[in-house]
Amino acid sequence: MSRGSEAAVIRIKPHHYIHVLDNNSNVTRVEVGPQTFTRKDHETVVSGPDAMIMIPPRHYAIISNPVIKGEGGVVQKETSGQIKLRHGDEEIRFQQDPFPLYPGEKLYGKVSPLQVVAPN
Repeated sequence: MSRGSEAAVIRIKPHHYIHVLDNNSNVTRVEVGPQTFTRKDHETVVSGPDAMIMIPPRHYAIISNPVIKGEGGVVQKETSGQIKLRHGDEEIRFQQDPFPLYPGEKLYGKVSPLQVVAPN
């Protein structure tokens, strides 16, 4: 009964990520590549490996339920370690370095080019 999500060792490529559920604390975290991730007995890989979201110049993406970021762009966490989200909200992100979707975030639609309005 060997499935991909139950493999003990997962090789995460560059610009890829996985979501790992810690069954002891019931908290899902993100592991970003490149790395060789060794799953512990009390952990379950719930998603991935997935490619990071890449937004090229003059493009945008809409993220549903975005994470709450504090000073310096640091993702805020609850005392349990769970990522804080702005449920029911959407965030438009423009060109930036590749980024993973945190647990609960969703890409609404796809990465789209900006529409340029011609001058009159």
